Amino acid sequence: MLKAELTPNYAGVTISGDYDDLNFLYDSINYLIVEDANSLEEDIMRNHLYGFLYDVRHAYQGQRDIELNDNSLDDYIREEYGLKHKDITDKNLYFKFNYLLPDLILDMILIKHFIKKVNKKYRDEYNYYINMVNYFYSIVLHSLQGFLTEIQFNKVKNGLKGSHIIEASFIPQWFEIISVDYANMSKKLRKKEFMHIVSAIYDYYLYESYFEIKKDVENECKKSNCTIDCLHYNKYPETIEW
Repeated sequence: MLKAELTPNYAGVTISGDYDDLNFLYDSINYLIVEDANSLEEDIMRNHLYGFLYDVRHAYQGQRDIELNDNSLDDYIREEYGLKHKDITDKNLYFKFNYLLPDLILDMILIKHFIKKVNKKYRDEYNYYINMVNYFYSIVLHSLQGFLTEIQFNKVKNGLKGSHIIEASFIPQWFEIISVDYANMSKKLRKKEFMHIVSAIYDYYLYESYFEIKKDVENECKKSNCTIDCLHYNKYPETIEW
């Protein structure tokens, strides 16, 4: 079963599951963001999501972290099905990885954006790729319930539901700055600033400073003859107090 738990210092979420859980999450998101004729901005959004998928893939390939969980296999069940201890263990292997909260919130909004692009013929209540993503959203939001007040939690939940991306004005640097700053905060400051961070992600297009950064980035791209996603304001810390 896919799981999401808030990390002890509120830096992010620990996402875990068995091989099939994480592989299906990977396939579902990949299906929903399939490349098509679109804008440069959408390519940049997709590249951000590939960062998340990179961690998902490396997790189920055993290149992140693992944990063993009891699978409730007792002596009665062993006897009922004629299982010997050497045939099967009483533990399930789960793969897991940590992911920064601001980046994860942005990724959830970006996936929503691409779901709207899916052909209406396939975008229905029985589409199992979309349902997998919705389930993923649910467990991520659930992981925040003990961290937030009821009012804050409802704001985050409803904000995700009403959030949207304006393609023509999207730049990744604004969100990169937010994530790096959050990664460098103390546990206490993360809790204090979390709602402001969420607001800056959900409603980025309402911030005058966003468009100031956008203008700076575009000017620098012209000078350097490069695309927007080649420029970075800050580096993520080498170690994060998860």
